[in-house]
Amino acid sequence: MDFFYRNKPWYAGQFVRKIVPKIHIPQRAILFFQTILNMQKSVLLQVLVRNVDETFRNINVQLPQTDNGEINFTFIEEFLRELERARLRELERARLRELEAYLKATGLDNYELTEADKDALRNYKNLQWKDFPITKIFTIHNTHNILASDVKLNSGTTPYLCASAENNGVNGYISYNTDLLEQGNCVFIGGKTFVVSYQKEDFYSNDSHNIALYLKDYAPTRANLLSLVTFVRKSLGHKYTWGDSVSKAKIKGDTITLPTLDGKQPDFNAMERLIAAMQKIVIADVAKYTARNLEATQEVIDNQEERQEPAITPLHIYDIYQPGRIPLYTLRAACGYFDEGEVPEPEGWINVTGNGFTPDPKRHFAIHAKGDSMLPKIKDGDICIFEWYNAGTRNDEIVLTQSREYDPEYGGKYTIKRYHSEKVVFEEGWQHTKVELRPLNPDFDTVELTEDDDIRTIGIFKCVLLLNN
Repeated sequence: MDFFYRNKPWYAGQFVRKIVPKIHIPQRAILFFQTILNMQKSVLLQVLVRNVDETFRNINVQLPQTDNGEINFTFIEEFLRELERARLRELERARLRELEAYLKATGLDNYELTEADKDALRNYKNLQWKDFPITKIFTIHNTHNILASDVKLNSGTTPYLCASAENNGVNGYISYNTDLLEQGNCVFIGGKTFVVSYQKEDFYSNDSHNIALYLKDYAPTRANLLSLVTFVRKSLGHKYTWGDSVSKAKIKGDTITLPTLDGKQPDFNAMERLIAAMQKIVIADVAKYTARNLEATQEVIDNQEERQEPAITPLHIYDIYQPGRIPLYTLRAACGYFDEGEVPEPEGWINVTGNGFTPDPKRHFAIHAKGDSMLPKIKDGDICIFEWYNAGTRNDEIVLTQSREYDPEYGGKYTIKRYHSEKVVFEEGWQHTKVELRPLNPDFDTVELTEDDDIRTIGIFKCVLLLNN
C-alpha cells in the first residue's frame, strides 16, 4: 500500500494500481499529494485485498482551500518550499555538527595556531636537509598476500588494505586469520601503485608486493609517521611506475630526504612541529569551508525565496514590445495566421531572455499549452516558445500543427505533438508513406494522418518558458 509518484513511463507487475489525477496538479505540489495518499496506508491495510479498491475510492481527505472553496495550491507549494528550505538548513548544520564532533573526538578541535606552530612554519625555509638511506630509518617488510576472493568484506573490524589511493587504502573491514595480521603504526606502500599512507591500526593486506615500513630507532608517533609518508612519497615517487614497481629489494637501495638536526641525524622534532602546524591549517580551512558552505546555502535559499515569489503569481504580460520580448498568442490566433495570411494581434508581450536563444519577435512566438499529452516535457499551462515554420525538415521535431483531426485537449484542429514521417524516394521525387503526430505521454494515442489530411505546421518547438521571466 505504498504510493509513489512516477514522472517517466514505466512497467508494472501484479497488484499495482495507477492513479491518474482528474485535475491539474502543479509539479511542486505532487509530493504533497503523494504524502496524503500514503497517510491512507493504515486504513487500506486493514481490509481484505478484494476490498482495497472500493475502500480507496470512498476515502475522503482534507486539503487546504481558498476562500472560494478551491484547492489552495499556492499554500501547498509555499508549504513545501518552506519544508525544503528547513531541510537544507538542517542538513548543512548537521554536517557542521558532525565535523565538530569528529574534531573533538580525535583531539583536533583546537586548530588555532600557537606561537610554536607559527615558528615552525616560519623556520621551514631555514631547515637543513640530508639524504638518509631508507634502511637507516626503517625496517622493511613485505606484507602477506590475502586475495580479495578469499575474504568477505565488512565481516569484521580490521582494515583490509589494497594499493588504492582511495579511503587511505582501506578496501573494507574483515575478520580473518590473525597469523596473517600486519602490525600497524607504520608507513604503508602500495607495491604496484606506490600509493603511500599512514596506517595506525593493525591490518590485513591484499598483496605480498605491498610494503610496510617500521621506524627503527625512533618512537613512532602519528605526527612523525605522517611526515615520513610525505617525505617517502616526494623522495621516491618519481622512481616507480606500474611497469617498474617498487619492491623490498629495490627500496633497500634508496635514500629519502629529511630535515636534519646536526647533519647526522634526522630532526624528528622539526617534523612533528611542522606537521602539527600544517594539520591545524588544513583543519581550520575545512571548518571555515563548512561554515562558509552553511552561509552560502542560506544565501541560496534566501535568493530562491526571492526568485520563486513570481512563480506563484500570474505571468506578467506586457502591453508593448521591447527588446527581449516576443508575442504571446492564443492558439486560435497563432493558427489563424496561416488561415488568413495576416499577422495576428498578440494577446501581449512576454520577456523570454535567459532561455538559451536570442529572442526575435519576427521569428518567435509563445502560446499556452493545454493537457498532459506531452508530459513530462510540456505540462498543462506551460508557456511554450515556438519558431514560425517556413520550410525544411520537421521529422521528429515537436511542432504546433493544424489539421482536420480534432484534438479534445485543445478544443480544435490544432495540437502540439512530435511530428514523425516516413517516405519513399522515386526518380521523379518522393512520397510520404506515413505521417504521425505522436504524444510523449504513453497514455495518449498517436494520431496517424492520411493523404486527405491537410496538415499545416505552424511552428517548431524551442523550449518551455522559465517561470522566473
